[in-house]
Formats: sequence, structure tokens, C-alpha cells
Amino acid sequence: MKRLLLVLLVITLAVFLLICCNQATLDEGEGEGEGKIAFQSNRDGNEEIYVMNADGSKQTRLTNNPALDAGPSWGP
Repeated sequence: MKRLLLVLLVITLAVFLLICCNQATLDEGEGEGEGKIAFQSNRDGNEEIYVMNADGSKQTRLTNNPALDAGPSWGP
């Protein structure tokens, strides 16, 4: 019984540490879209996907086709 409790305690501690470390990494802003904002706009007459720096500079259109391009999101 003591061994089972010890194993459960170790597993709980390991899970806690993994969650905390993962959250710290996310809070640091590491990743593909660090400091960037993805958005959609119809400024050219059709919904297209754009990306820009967080301060609004360097706006760049990523898509250019007659289809509806909407709902950008960051992925791994």
C-alpha cells in the first residue's frame, strides 16, 4: 500500500511539473507566431489572410485568390 501511494505521489508530481514547465514556455511567447498577428481583411475587395507585427508594421498578405480566405490561426 505504501508503494502504491509513493508511485501515485511521484506521478502526480511529474504531471504537475510538466504542466508548469509547458505553461512557462507558452508564456514566454515562443512559437511560430511570436510577436505576429494573423487577421483577415477585405481591403482588396475579397477576404484574404494577412499577417503583421504586433505593433501594426509590416502588413503582408498571405493569400491571393478569389475564394473566401478567413479564420487564420497559428499551428505547429
